[in-house]
Amino acid sequence: MSETIITREPQLFDSTAVDNLFISELMPSAPENAVKVYLYGLMQTMMPTERITSIENALGLSKDEITDAFRYWQKQGIVRILEGEALNVQYLNLRNAISCANGSQLDYGRYAEFVKVLQLVLGTRNLSGNEMQRIYDWIEVFGFDEDAAVEIVRHCIEIKGSRVHINYMDSVAKRLAADNQLTYDAVHDSFTTENELASDASAILKRWRTGRRPTEDELALYEKWTKEWGFSKESIDIACGHVIASDKPNFKYLDAILEKYHESGSVSPDSINALIKEQDMLVEIARRTFARAGLKRNVSSLDRAQFELWYKDWHMSTELILYAAELSADRTHPFAEIKKLLTDWHSTGIVDLSAAKEDYENRVKLRPASKGKSVNRALNYKQNKYTAEQLRELGIDTGESIYED
Repeated sequence: MSETIITREPQLFDSTAVDNLFISELMPSAPENAVKVYLYGLMQTMMPTERITSIENALGLSKDEITDAFRYWQKQGIVRILEGEALNVQYLNLRNAISCANGSQLDYGRYAEFVKVLQLVLGTRNLSGNEMQRIYDWIEVFGFDEDAAVEIVRHCIEIKGSRVHINYMDSVAKRLAADNQLTYDAVHDSFTTENELASDASAILKRWRTGRRPTEDELALYEKWTKEWGFSKESIDIACGHVIASDKPNFKYLDAILEKYHESGSVSPDSINALIKEQDMLVEIARRTFARAGLKRNVSSLDRAQFELWYKDWHMSTELILYAAELSADRTHPFAEIKKLLTDWHSTGIVDLSAAKEDYENRVKLRPASKGKSVNRALNYKQNKYTAEQLRELGIDTGESIYED
């Protein structure tokens, strides 16, 4: 880093006097260089235009030694290292810095070892005082063990990189706290499970030629499939085969397929394969039925559900369904007629071909006999015969008078 900037909190000091609390409580256990840097920096707060070169020259310390010294005091909670390329240090009111919001004393000194271990995980990154306070809250408010808190930071850096935002780390901590996972073992086991889920979910994305990491929503779906519904990786792989056929494979589509398997009780690879074989058979029955009835269209999911009702729930044979299609071929709406016939047969307990044929023959016998081709009623009008005299009485001239002359 190129330089170190010293600033002070507004209204922080009325003088450069050293607080007795620093001398009596913090200085005795502090490293020698840390004391030198803090005192010299305290003086610099009254002269903010002075740069780090003054401290280097005055104390004969390197930039790294000065940085380590300020990190030490940040661990004690009395300075805050701000973000930026330069080492920008803000001095805090010492008495306010070591007090909690409720007025009770918070012993920042007891976090010295914790912050030392945490810094090893953070590497070159410096957390601000506010960021450190939020991590302290994991311990003080949520009840995390110190090593559990370090594990949370480590995991978040592993997932999001060294610049991971404190809000993300805080959300992870709150999620774990909600599940009462507060010890190192509980947190570590949770992350191990999460990593396994991420690895398996990533394999699905890789199969779809998607090289990104699974989202939290996708991980939640994968956890539901495996933990709640009981699908194995092999079972999910089978379902993936259907998703690949889609133009835009995604977890939502895969979830819909697995939900159908789950609802049907097909969770193991063997049961799923059996279900797929059955579904393929229903599609073939539907295709043959449409051909027999003269219908030229593809089999839809609704059609498959209808055939599943007839074949599985009503226990009707393939021959019976095809026979209904044959009888309906000359109708205006063949599929509607097929439904009507099969519904009638189901209501009377007919499930095989012979009984259906007998029922149909009985229906034909009960129909009114046809009298042949229909003719105009006028052609069947019964005519009466009249004599010439009767015609004359009716005023009809038959033409006989022509021959009387």
